[in-house]
Order: sequence, then C-alpha cells, then structure tokens
Amino acid sequence: MTEYSIQELADQTSLPRRTIHFYVQQGLLPPPDGAGVGTRYFENHLLCLLLIPLLKRKGLKLDEIRARLKGLDETALRALYQQVNEPVMLAPVFLPTSQSFAHYQLPAGMTLTVPATLTPLERKKLAELLVVISELYSDGMIA
Repeated sequence: MTEYSIQELADQTSLPRRTIHFYVQQGLLPPPDGAGVGTRYFENHLLCLLLIPLLKRKGLKLDEIRARLKGLDETALRALYQQVNEPVMLAPVFLPTSQSFAHYQLPAGMTLTVPATLTPLERKKLAELLVVISELYSDGMIA
C-alpha cells in the first residue's frame, strides 16, 4: 500500500497543502492516518485530489463532489478518474485551401487553426476555449 506525506500529495497534485487540509475538513477527503509529522495519506486520497479539480471543471459544486466521492473505494475512484479524465478525441478536418485561417499559438508548441470567418457566437466560444486551455496549462494540470 503506497503511503504519501502531505507534501508528496501536494507535489503530485499541484495543490497547496492548505487546500488538502481544507478538503479533509470539508469531508471531500477521508481523514488521514496519524497526526503531525506521522500523518499518512494513501492512494484513495491521491485519487480524490486528482478528481476534485476535474469534477469542478465539469460544473459540480463541492457538496456534489463530496456526495459523489463518498464511500468509494480505491477501485471505484480509479474507474471514476478514468471516466472523467477520458480525453476527447477529435478527428482532423481537412478544409479547402482557398479559405483563410487564423492561427493561435498554444502552450507546448501547439497551434490552433480556425477559419478566419467565424460568427460572433463562434468567436465567443473560441475565446472561452482559449481561456480554458490557458488555465489547464497554468494550473499545472498538463505538463
């Protein structure tokens, strides 16, 4: 059984120690074993800490997340993590070359290419997408 200190959990999840303590206090995480420097956390704690931000991004509030995680064992937490963290696979679309495009430089050397003629609604959605991408990389969720 893998054991973690609070600092190891903080390092693996990019969450501050204070946030981990808050989640325990709020019942989002089960209490750790031990106290003080002997406090030990386990795989189920790590999985919950990985799930909480993902579930928050899906629009769940902390009380909804607490209810969803309550009573789940490590196997169920792993299954939920895989379900929630499943990447969306998009098929490439090949467009006629006569159309003009706008190119957006993204982190990790990626480029987003979109048609230059977007509707106002599409521009709004594009702006929201760029914000989400920026947040994913700045939160340390994607290395």
